[in-house]
Amino acid sequence: MSGSWEDAFPMVSVRKLVREISDHNPLLLSSGEEGREAPKPREFRFDLSWLEDDSFIPTVGRIWARKVASTDPIDILNIKLKRFKTYFKGWGSDKY
Repeated sequence: MSGSWEDAFPMVSVRKLVREISDHNPLLLSSGEEGREAPKPREFRFDLSWLEDDSFIPTVGRIWARKVASTDPIDILNIKLKRFKTYFKGWGSDKY
């Protein structure tokens, strides 16, 4: 946002939301007059330092090897990636 925009609308904020399906991130425009904003969900961030942890690769293998109740390759990939994300979303913050 430009300085003149912020001067005219000091309570307005824009934040990027987590993308689910599209390759574009949706934006949430808040006027600041709604009161308290909802808490921001934690985004998943992969950290290269996880690769140095001896338990990382075996844990990924166990998560990836779990069966998926689908025959569609795209569904299988999406489910496995979602499992990975769900498990490791808090993993790095606990260890590093």
